[in-house]
Order: sequence, then structure tokens, then C-alpha cells
Amino acid sequence: MPLPLTAPLTALLLTLGGHQPVGLPGSVQADTRPAANRATGLVAQAQGGALAPSLQGKPVVVDIYASWCSKCQTIAPTLRSLQQQKAGKATFLKFDVSDAAQLKKSRERARALGLGPFLEANRSQTSLVAVINPATGAAVQTFRASTDERAYSAAIKRTQSLLKP
Repeated sequence: MPLPLTAPLTALLLTLGGHQPVGLPGSVQADTRPAANRATGLVAQAQGGALAPSLQGKPVVVDIYASWCSKCQTIAPTLRSLQQQKAGKATFLKFDVSDAAQLKKSRERARALGLGPFLEANRSQTSLVAVINPATGAAVQTFRASTDERAYSAAIKRTQSLLKP
């Protein structure tokens, strides 16, 4: 009876730089994402540092948008209303990923604001909206195609409380 190759394969994967074997028979990976993000399938991207000085002091709401995305069109009125309600209390940014030219502009803007890694990690996630703590660059909460204005407001409020001295 042949021996299973799981142990040698695991050793090989670990030797090649993998920290944890993925997809091996019998292996189990724990989902360590926050519960709110497990439900949506999204991973909040930590930025590894504060965002640009111009973004400090207020929560940053980032919208990954594309003109061809029907869900983006659906959430647009909610985000416009929220932006009017939270004027002066939060900064709203839209990164347009509709085509190569728009993506290039969005990348340049994101890099200048300290959001380059966030955009790169989420550029294919149209209709994603993240509320980010500008002091840490971490996403406090992410949403996907949500029109729930109260949920956005609660995330903004939670982020504001993190920013108070």
C-alpha cells in the first residue's frame, strides 16, 4: 500500500516559502477575517500606515466604481445622499476602474493619498465601499453593493470615535 504524499508535499511547500499549505487533502484553513467581512467575502486591507495629511481627522469613505457596473449605479444615490449628510464629517473618494485610462488616473490619485495598496487589492471589487481610519490606513468596515445608509452612517460614526483623542 503506497504512503500518502501529504507529509512530503507539505514539507516541500513549506520549504518553498509557503507558510501554510493550501488545498492539500485533509488540510483545514481557519477563516481569520472579522465576522462582518466573512459574511460578505471581503477582506479589509490594512494599509500599513497613515493616509495623506489631507485626509487626516475624518473617516475616509472609498468607493470602487465602474461606469459599466450596475451595482455601482444602484448604490450611487445612497452614497450621494450620505456625502451630503456627512459633509465636513467624512471625506468621500471615488476610484473609477471603468477602463485602463480611468484606472491609471485612479492609481495615481490613490498612491498620492496613501491608498495605493488598497486600490490594488480591491480594484476588481466594483461596488465595494470601505470606511477607512486615516490615522492607521485600516478599513474599519467594508460593504459590497449596499444601499443601507444607516449601516454606512454607523461605520462612519465608529471610525469617528476611533479618531477622537
